[in-house]
Amino acid sequence: MLLKMPRGLSLRSKLVLLSLIVEAVMLTLLVVNSVRLSQDSLLAQARARYTELNTLFNAALAAPLSQRDYATLNEILAESERLEGIVYAVLVDRSGHVVASAGWKKGRTLPVVAPSTKVADTGAGRFDTSTQIMLAGQEYGTLHYGVSTAFLTEARVHLVRQSMLIAGVEILLSTLLLAGLGFWLTRHLASLTRASEAFAQGQLDIRLPVLSDDEVGSLTHAFNSMADAIAAQIGALKGSTAQLHEEQARLVALLHAMKLGILFADTNNRIIYYNPAFQHIWRLPMGLSLHGKFPAEAIIQTGCTLAEPDQLAELMAEPAGPHEDRQATEIRLADGRLVTRLSHPVYDNANKFTGHLWMFEDVTQEQQTAQQLIYLAERDSLTGLFNRHRLREEMEKLLADAGRTGSQGALLFFDLDEFKYINDTFGHHAGDATLIRVATELSALVRRNEVLARLGGDEFALLIPQVSDLKQAEGLADRVVRAIARLPLIFDDQPLRVTVSLGIALYPQHGSSIEELIAHADTAMYQAKACGKNTWQVYRPELDMGKEMVARLTWNDRLSRAFEKDLFRLHFQGVYHSADRTLSHLEALVRIVDEEKPEQLIMPGLFITIAEKTGKILELDRWVIGEAVATLAHHPRLRALAINLSGRSLADPSLPRYIQDTLIRHAVDPSRLLIEITETSAIGDLHDAGRFIEAVHLTGCSTCLDDFGTGFSSFAYLKYLKVDTLKIDGLFIRDLPHDHDNQLFVKSIADVARGMGKVTVAEFVEDEATLDLLTQFGVDFVQGYFLDRPIADHPALQG
Repeated sequence: MLLKMPRGLSLRSKLVLLSLIVEAVMLTLLVVNSVRLSQDSLLAQARARYTELNTLFNAALAAPLSQRDYATLNEILAESERLEGIVYAVLVDRSGHVVASAGWKKGRTLPVVAPSTKVADTGAGRFDTSTQIMLAGQEYGTLHYGVSTAFLTEARVHLVRQSMLIAGVEILLSTLLLAGLGFWLTRHLASLTRASEAFAQGQLDIRLPVLSDDEVGSLTHAFNSMADAIAAQIGALKGSTAQLHEEQARLVALLHAMKLGILFADTNNRIIYYNPAFQHIWRLPMGLSLHGKFPAEAIIQTGCTLAEPDQLAELMAEPAGPHEDRQATEIRLADGRLVTRLSHPVYDNANKFTGHLWMFEDVTQEQQTAQQLIYLAERDSLTGLFNRHRLREEMEKLLADAGRTGSQGALLFFDLDEFKYINDTFGHHAGDATLIRVATELSALVRRNEVLARLGGDEFALLIPQVSDLKQAEGLADRVVRAIARLPLIFDDQPLRVTVSLGIALYPQHGSSIEELIAHADTAMYQAKACGKNTWQVYRPELDMGKEMVARLTWNDRLSRAFEKDLFRLHFQGVYHSADRTLSHLEALVRIVDEEKPEQLIMPGLFITIAEKTGKILELDRWVIGEAVATLAHHPRLRALAINLSGRSLADPSLPRYIQDTLIRHAVDPSRLLIEITETSAIGDLHDAGRFIEAVHLTGCSTCLDDFGTGFSSFAYLKYLKVDTLKIDGLFIRDLPHDHDNQLFVKSIADVARGMGKVTVAEFVEDEATLDLLTQFGVDFVQGYFLDRPIADHPALQG
């Protein structure tokens, strides 16, 4: 069992006390053992003396006892009593009668003594013993006598006193020595104790010097290291706490500023937190406390009548456990608003489920916006008719349904004859008004299952999903042509007559794919124009054998194979600063690798028009965008890259988003991509062009109006087309040094563009004189064969 020390003692006192206790126990054992050994030694001496006395008594008493000389015996015993240490002596004969005695009262019983070799201690301050008196081998009697034990007691007392004195001196010296040793050993521990207490009270800068290399020194070093670590942790904790408070303040501010209604419920589905947006969505009083209530109960009991109580209770009842509501639940309110609800389980750092986070959002406006976006995505912004994208979706449905049911359909293509004359003579307002009147007139002719779409410019299409025979399509085509021809139009007090040329292609007789139907309906439209316009024509293959038609069909197939076999390539031509002739950026130009002669490239003039007519230009434009952005990503030192997009792409509402997504996917700065559109395609449909340019600007890209100056009243269109750059048509640049009219026109373009804050580019610069004039006129950038030619591995892409 361990020795239990009193409480409140210092380590030094405990060390000294324990040492003294151990030493006292050891000294006690030593004293006891010394006394025992001394007593054993004295007893041995006493026994030796008894032997000696026995011999003397036998020699003195044997003869008188044998002669029964009792007087002599008494004298001898009386004399022996006077010897040192003899207390009494009694002589008994063989018959047991006392014959002589000294120092012993008569009649007293003699002590019982063992044989003569033994000594009995009576406890009366003497040792009792006896010895036989013999003479000539014959026993004559027994002498009983006692010896005083005073010498033993004195010797023992003396020994004990000396031992106690020595032990006391030793304990005193040990106490002093241990006290000094304890102080020496624990002096640093006391410093450590005081330092620890001070550190615990907040004195984090306290440190102790390491004065030794023993265990105490190691402990001091460990204390300093611990203090450094704790101080660093406390400092970090204070910083983290400050950051946590700041983060909490920001989080609370964020939650209060959010338009998203936030509600947190514990594991019992009782409200712990909610933000002001939650109260606003449910029109709850701002001063009302909802803490501790069930979500549905809180809303219903506060008088909310925006939703049915049973429906609300069902929607707001969260099942026990960490379940996640992955689907947003819609709650239609009585005031017409639509609220969505989403629930997420919440876990702490130990992955223990602590409750649910409810999110509520008033999506009424978003739903209206989404419906509007869907409308805009599939509608033409000017006429309200379906656009090319929606027409293609309906054609896909036609082919899918016809494949299942075996039904047939019809596609009607038509455009306005001489529509460009109206635009150029009376302006784009007159052209827009004409298109709107035509769309209104056509909408009255079509049935609900028929799809009327504006493809762009003055081109329209009419899809009949199910036709019983060709006569049904022909009858609708005839009504369209007659209705437009009767349409009264007056501009600037001048009556105008508008006509259309219409082509019909049947499915599956004239084509089994969307591309074939579009190509053949387009061909039929041109066949109608060839017949004098203001008429309709069913696609007739035997009339489609001219070089132009054959080329168009052949190129349609070649374009399809170019996409399949990845035969498109980009070449790059530099655009330079006119002032110092340093490179500004590159323009990407598309080429096709010739299948039959792979070492040759096919120029865009041979296939772009066909691609526009067949609709493949939309796919090609997206390919060019992807390749151009990838080139910018691979060459971060290239300042910018310009690409050309077709006028057909202006009517594609999803293209700006595709451009933005491609830039984000490749992590390319949008300002490095320049989008070029031709002036003729832009003024063909100002609404589509203006909307497209605005959408491109929202992505961060710049825009350029290519071939500027070819259209009628080009300067007037700049009010509606918010482009950044004007590229002057090469028609005005060729032979510029020798054509005075072109010089005046180019200088005017540069001056007007500069006044409107736009940049100018001149293409087809093929000699030094042309470049000098353009620099003199203030044209900002130039490009052409005089500076460099389009190549695949342009030097600007080598860095």
